[in-house]
Amino acid sequence: MSVRRTSAVALFISLAVMPSALAGAGPGTLDTTFGGDGKVTTEFGPSFDGATAVAIQADGKIVAVGGAGGSAGRFALARYDTDGTLDATFGGDGKVRTDFTNRSDVAQGVAIQADGKIVAAGDITRFTPNGVVGRFALARYDTNGTLDPTFGGDGRVTTSFTDGEDGASAVAIQADGKIVAAGSANGSCFCSRFALARYDDDGTLDATFGGDGKVTTRFAHGSQATAVAIQADGKIVAVGGQVPEVSRFEVARYGTDGTLDPSFSGDGKLTTNMGLGEESATGVAIQANGRIVVAGYTDVPHEFGDTFGPGKFALARYRADGTLHDAFGGDGKVTTRFGHTTAAAEGVAIQADGKIVAVGHTGGDGGRFALVRYDLDGSLDATFGGDGRVTTNFTAGEDFAFGVAVQADGRIVAAGRAGGSGGRFALARYVGG
Repeated sequence: MSVRRTSAVALFISLAVMPSALAGAGPGTLDTTFGGDGKVTTEFGPSFDGATAVAIQADGKIVAVGGAGGSAGRFALARYDTDGTLDATFGGDGKVRTDFTNRSDVAQGVAIQADGKIVAAGDITRFTPNGVVGRFALARYDTNGTLDPTFGGDGRVTTSFTDGEDGASAVAIQADGKIVAAGSANGSCFCSRFALARYDDDGTLDATFGGDGKVTTRFAHGSQATAVAIQADGKIVAVGGQVPEVSRFEVARYGTDGTLDPSFSGDGKLTTNMGLGEESATGVAIQANGRIVVAGYTDVPHEFGDTFGPGKFALARYRADGTLHDAFGGDGKVTTRFGHTTAAAEGVAIQADGKIVAVGHTGGDGGRFALVRYDLDGSLDATFGGDGRVTTNFTAGEDFAFGVAVQADGRIVAAGRAGGSGGRFALARYVGG
């Protein structure tokens, strides 16, 4: 089981004119103005390509990040014009690859700065006689896809928390331009912890955050942060989960100086039991009223013959003080099945009207993109796909969605991976409404 400058006239036209091809198309249907059938795939190499996160620029262009090349992988970025074609002004052909090492480098999250520069965060790992060693890795790109030398000297920055497997899973930009990356410290160990690092604009660690730019948080068992969001007041919310077998949703909130915020659940952190078996939080979004929406999965059987399941999408909504908001699903929690096949949410976004879109996958080895849209009270939005749920195939193999973003015009973009070992970046765009 991630340019704020644009022509005002062009932006107005893009938002005001709905293409005739979408006339009458219901929410949740594939947007055929994107790639001709609502789907686009991009190949970087012969194998193991896949997107992990997606973001929308102010001019409507779409940036997807992930990995290319598997065990000898690189950060991979692709930028698309609004019709789904690769944007040749980015990297010459719409694609950019970045090496940190000759081992596995994978971008896991992406954020767009106010000046249009693109920040990708992920992990770089290598095998040693003592085990796997990893670090946070961040790269910043100018709007044309070149590495920005004002960031870290060559556009790249790496950060270690331990001598073990550290890695970033997500990134967010503060209102003041500082960059927050979240992930795990010593991620392969039962002693793993949430790990956050904050960087100044030049890529140096911000010493006003945790004293040295780095913060770790331990829960009862090994923990990994998978997503991060910045509240309007600047507080930072990170979510994730525990190691398998003792799983829970985990949420931590930090003050602007990196200390745990005691106004949140008494000590700045909480765990929520969503169901049975293995579960984890994988995405987080902040509503306009400050409530925190966390998405993930639950009811995934352990590997020892559990009879419950299959896995389900799982969402929780919290008040600003960390208590579950019982107006959401009756007790602050909602789960969603996809028939008799396993399903897991990997990301979440909030629409302008407050509706919640969770994206992930369903179907195991024959996986598909899966989307669910919820009304404000957590009920399935029956206007979306007929029952609140939509699935999309790219191949007959493993198609998994990991990231989601909502465009200014309400259309929904999901990004992930199409096809097993010969994977490709895969994006689908859906009518919002």
